[in-house]
Parts: sequence; C-alpha cells; structure tokens
Amino acid sequence: MQVSGTRRLRALAGGAAAALGCAVTLAAATVPVGAGVSAAGVAASRVPSVGTTARGAAAASGTPASGVTLPRDEAPHHDPVEWWYFNGHLEGRDAAGRLHSYGYEYVIFQFLGLGAEPLYYGDLSVSDLGTKSFHYGLEVASYPVPSEHDGFSLHAAGWTMSGRSGRDVLDAGLPGYHLDLRLTADEPATLHGRDGVVDLGPFGTSYYYSWTSLVTSGTVVDHGSAVKVNGLSWMDHEWGDIDVESGGGWDWFSVQLSDGAQYMLYFVRNKAGRIVATLGTRSGAGGSASLPAGSFGERATGSWTSPATHRRYSSGWELTVPGGRLTVTPDLLDQELDLIKSQGSVYWEGDCTISGILGGKAVSGVGYTELNPPGQV
Repeated sequence: MQVSGTRRLRALAGGAAAALGCAVTLAAATVPVGAGVSAAGVAASRVPSVGTTARGAAAASGTPASGVTLPRDEAPHHDPVEWWYFNGHLEGRDAAGRLHSYGYEYVIFQFLGLGAEPLYYGDLSVSDLGTKSFHYGLEVASYPVPSEHDGFSLHAAGWTMSGRSGRDVLDAGLPGYHLDLRLTADEPATLHGRDGVVDLGPFGTSYYYSWTSLVTSGTVVDHGSAVKVNGLSWMDHEWGDIDVESGGGWDWFSVQLSDGAQYMLYFVRNKAGRIVATLGTRSGAGGSASLPAGSFGERATGSWTSPATHRRYSSGWELTVPGGRLTVTPDLLDQELDLIKSQGSVYWEGDCTISGILGGKAVSGVGYTELNPPGQV
C-alpha cells in the first residue's frame, strides 16, 4: 500500500508536532466525478455471494520462525514501516428503500524513527457509485507502539480499527459519510511469497499476508441517512525495513471472483517506471498458492489524467493469470488521493469491476486497484 519518503515524512511529522502536539486532524476532500465515468451502477448486486463456513477465521500455523506466524504477527511490530489496510464493496438500502453501493479503502500506517514516538497516518476513501463521486480524508496521531498480543487495536485521531484472527471492527468517517463495519473471514489467511516473506525489488523485503474474503456488515451513514450494508472486504498487513526512498512505485490488484477465487497481483516498478519485480497469489476454497513468475501479467487498456495533480495514470487493465484473462474496469475514473501536502504522497486507489474467462468459463467479481507512481521522492 501507499508509502512515501522518509525525509518528506520527517518534515511533515515535525510540522504536525509543532502545530498540535501528538495528534493532527486534516481536512477531508470531496471529488465530484463528471461525465464519461465508467461505472457499474447500482441496479443489481455486483458483490460475490459468500457465506461464513466452519473454517471461519482459521489462521496459518506451523510457519517457520523466519516467516509470518499468525495470530502472533497480527500485532504491531517495531519495524520502520507497517500498515494495516482494508478495502471493500458494500451495498444496502436506506429507510426509503433506495439502493446504495459503495467502495471503501481504509488504512493505518505506522512509521517509526520519525520522532520521539511512532507516527500513525490513517487514510480513508469512499467511492459512492450511486452519486458517482469520490471522497477521501486523512487523520494523524502519534503514540507508543501498542502493546498488543495476537491482534491489533489502532487509532488515528477519532478513527479506529481492531482485529484478531480474521475478525475486525472498523469505525471511521468523512464529511457526509461514516462507516461502522464488522468483518469476519470465511477463509484462512493467505501468506504471500515464501511463508509470508516477499521480495519488493527496489523496496527490499517485507512480511506480507492477507485475509482475502471478509464477510462484511454494518452501517454507512450517508449524509445523515443510515444505510444498513452488507458486502465483501479484503485486508492486507505488511511490515518491514522497507526502503521508501528508493524512488520506485507499484501497481497492485486485489480480485474477488464469483467462483470463490481471489487473486493478489503486485507489479513493482523502479524509479524509471519499469516493472522489476512481481508477486502473485491465488487463494480460494482449495487453499492458496503462489503464481510462478512469468505466469501472470498486466496490460493497461486506457489512461486518465488527473485534473487536480495533472498526473497521468493507467485506467482499465487486462490481467493474465494461469488459465485465462481478467478485465479490470474502474467504477469511477477519478479515485485519486492527493495527500502530497499532508502525507507526502499522491496515489490512485479505486473500486473496480472484474469480468473475464478462466478455465473456459465466464467469471465476474469485484476488486481494488492501487497505482503508486514511481519517482515521488
């Protein structure tokens, strides 16, 4: 997930501490989306149907000490960079019976070494597919690394997230939207790479696991109207001595399909924009497996230029995976978070609709795409 340069963060951290001491609250932004937006709409449910199974939130076990061990490693570490990241797809009706459809992204970053205490950045975005608008904001706090065991409980100002063994509670809001969600895994956690240790090319190595199928319920308060929602979410936890000053970037995809399969595809770019490392995992009812290098790829099918930052992003993608191809279509063109003045980063993080052919059969689903442009530092 999105991280920015240590030097830039040190400057921002110093400014935050000088202004408000241990916590900073920054203004949220609202981005109306104009004509020409590719959107899935809200006429019919696009979220794959899932149900909690007896496996529930089963966690990996027997992992070598050099890799990830759950639930122990769900707790905060003392590495320089760490993040707990969620995305999801929600649908529900308000009291008047109107159908609403949302995508959301919520992440808390933990940065050590930027000041006397760790610095916590919370990023939240809501893609309202009914109004075809994108909204985002940032909260910041500073406090000691929480003394947690086998789980996490974090906050950034008034936003909170907590979880253990694939059961999570999220509470955060923006002007016009407030999310109060409960998430329960119906599949075991997926350890990426070698027992959860991954190669990120110019960024070095990190520890990385995901909960790829989280049954989600709760409430979205949409401009004062409470919408009871259900849906499907995804969670990433990654940490390590990650070289955020390498100047690289990445394209990242989470895919949740109607046939029960999930894919994580990670394409790491050097500062010149060339892909220099890849990571792919397929998860599902049959377990999880790493995808061999060269067996998967991405191809942009279009582009979009931000009217706010003038950055040019790929927009629309064709993913090749063993056995077929997947088409990833952004539900809104403008899902850019411009946090350059507050967090030192700009990135595109968007709700997407998936279609394709795998094993000769048509599949559909939902996903999230993250574009972290190279050369930000």
